Amino acid sequence: MKNDTGKGWTRRAALSAGGLGVLGAAACAPKIEARSSVPTSGSFQHGIASGDPLSARVILWTCITKGGGSVRWEIASDPEFAFVVKSAEMAVAGGKTVPVKVDVHGLKPATEYYYRFIRGENISMTGRTKTLPVGNVDQVSMAIVSCSNHPAGYFHSYAHLAKAESVDVVLALGDYIYEYGLGGYATEFAEELRRVPEPKHECVSYDDYAKRYAQYHRDPDLQAAHAVAPWILTWDDHESANDSWKGGAQNHDASTQGPWAARESASLKAFYDWTPTREPQNGLPLTANYRRFDFGNLASLTMLETRLSGRSEPITFDQFPVTDDADPNDKEVQEKLRIFEQEVLGDPARRMLGDKQSEFVANALQTSVAGGQKWQIIGNQTLFAEIRSPDYMKTLPAWLKWIVKRSEPSYYQYFQRSRLNPLLNLDSWDGYPAARERFYNKAKEAGANLLVVTGDTHDFMAADLKDRKGNRIGTELGTSGVSSPGNFAYVSAPGVNFGELTEKKNPDLLLHDTKYTGYIRMLVKPDEVLADFISTSDVRQVNWSAKTEYSFVVRSGELVKN
Repeated sequence: MKNDTGKGWTRRAALSAGGLGVLGAAACAPKIEARSSVPTSGSFQHGIASGDPLSARVILWTCITKGGGSVRWEIASDPEFAFVVKSAEMAVAGGKTVPVKVDVHGLKPATEYYYRFIRGENISMTGRTKTLPVGNVDQVSMAIVSCSNHPAGYFHSYAHLAKAESVDVVLALGDYIYEYGLGGYATEFAEELRRVPEPKHECVSYDDYAKRYAQYHRDPDLQAAHAVAPWILTWDDHESANDSWKGGAQNHDASTQGPWAARESASLKAFYDWTPTREPQNGLPLTANYRRFDFGNLASLTMLETRLSGRSEPITFDQFPVTDDADPNDKEVQEKLRIFEQEVLGDPARRMLGDKQSEFVANALQTSVAGGQKWQIIGNQTLFAEIRSPDYMKTLPAWLKWIVKRSEPSYYQYFQRSRLNPLLNLDSWDGYPAARERFYNKAKEAGANLLVVTGDTHDFMAADLKDRKGNRIGTELGTSGVSSPGNFAYVSAPGVNFGELTEKKNPDLLLHDTKYTGYIRMLVKPDEVLADFISTSDVRQVNWSAKTEYSFVVRSGELVKN
């Protein structure tokens, strides 16, 4: 793949990695080979990380292989550690793999630091972190990542993020791990890639989730990406179980997997143990992972939690009120669809955020605007924008429908249902329209300059956000997956662009790309946000390339494709 370095604010990022001999590699590399591994001996086989930065604090993380005894951490103003500004020795619990976290206080704002861990003769790799700024801020750079599925392929996005020019912070918007066992979603190439899930079964217990995180943290690209910048993480569903909500999940079976509360608790403990994330304070439960970060007078970042603390049970297309082959012109069919959307999905009692989080978000937006911050950024898990499915039965070629009908019956059912003008994804905010409208009302009341960044879909997207009356509320930018396959990855359809079909159906949707894995790099300035959508080559090939596939400029009241 030829690198496109002629557009976007991150063209230097593509050039910087090119000198290392990786960006020019062909996407169609020969036979899959195991990628070189991280250290297989010593105390720090799972890397290091930093996260949840504040103006004077940051979380440092590592994992000790074969625990017991103590470990020393150091944070310095230079990568050679000639000027160590903070350090301490801390006890390490016994065990085979023991995560270690420390919340370092007393740092200076807007300052780049370097950190490491020392245990006996073992010294960890060096990490770079940065505290948040205060006062006048000209710009902040961010990377947006989501959906890193280890058995699905290599983490090329993490590799590019590590080799490109540094960002101030990485926002990880969920699906940092996947809970499925071998034979589950996106594991069909796991054995060939030598990325078989550990454990091989689906994660249910704390030990299961901890082993899965440990496997991810042995990935060299994930380790490298963690080492270059502080991360701000939230979970989506796969850190616990697919399509999870406040009281359960789509693929949780209490009769064989035990109570949901026990599984949820295990997954939450593992998340906090294995990521550089600060646990909720003031007696809040572990599910209350919503929080705010301030970048001086430039922007506030409010990270949402839309799975475990308040989400109502999802309504799925299994509850669709008519058959997939129903006549869209039939009056009775139309009335059933109206009731389904307006009264079932649109029930005001259905929630995405609990009461405490709703109050927290409203206050965050109001105080951000009142404090003169230029942007109110929302870190979000599932799509906000209303998106309807195009009529695939009209727009797709006959040969493709014929093949899909015989080889992929579930897709064909989806194609048939598309004649009925359905919403694209009921697991997103489209499945909770009243909750979305309440959120929009909070943004309008605050006068927010709203920018939502979203994960989950494995697709690149960019959209104008509008309320039910058509008023523009803000902008949404959605990142593709680091390695998770796109929604049409299993449909061979040369010459068919599913994303463009969706764009044509939805006028407020400026981009819907289903083809690429990748991530987003954003440069936030007072008057505009520049966003580059970085695509990566085939995640099933060791060698990789990356390029700026799309660029957008976001201004107050405007989203423009660059």
